[in-house]
Amino acid sequence: MPKDYPTYHLTDQSFEKLEKLADSFLEKGLDQFQQEFASIDEFVEFASGDPRDRDDHELRITPKPKYLLELLNFAVYDRINREAFNQTKETLIILPDCLSLHNRECEKSDRAYGDICRNCVDSCQTSQIVQLAVKYRAKAIFSKRKLSEQLKHYADRSENLGVVGIACVMMLANGMRTADEIGLPTRGVLLNGCGCEHWNDTVFASGVSIKRVQAILEEKYGT
Repeated sequence: MPKDYPTYHLTDQSFEKLEKLADSFLEKGLDQFQQEFASIDEFVEFASGDPRDRDDHELRITPKPKYLLELLNFAVYDRINREAFNQTKETLIILPDCLSLHNRECEKSDRAYGDICRNCVDSCQTSQIVQLAVKYRAKAIFSKRKLSEQLKHYADRSENLGVVGIACVMMLANGMRTADEIGLPTRGVLLNGCGCEHWNDTVFASGVSIKRVQAILEEKYGT
């Protein structure tokens, strides 16, 4: 008599299904994102010749299938967190340093648990998101390397906190997993591209859709 498993029960047929799902996902996904991923192979080939003592060497040689997997991870996390996020009272927006127009020369105010944008240039997308956050009574700060400590700091000082993360494909889903471990429902907005030092010899400001950030806040708070 088979055991009555409380959650799931895999069989040999289940693993066959999984193999087919993975094959289908990679085939269809890479085909659908062919245009968006057009430069990855060339960059990986170039980065493979870099000195291996670079701290970000493994990140720079990330293959296309992993980009696709992280895209899907983000999309799934964003969906399953949506309802819980909308029910939280407060919102914290985590900004990447590379979104700053001045990037390394950014005039942000240094803080222990997240630097603050000083709105020095209206055309900077960081400044635009900060102004949007003010409109919805949310808080926007730059991310810190120790994200878990940063999130715990604000969670401990909030009655009920939801997070909006803004990051690149290779960072966003991982950050959402970190927030999930702390118990913070998190939604995300992907950068359109990366201008940081991981990928460029000369850094420049990354881009993001302000409309997508606004849509998340409008859905939660209303127009």
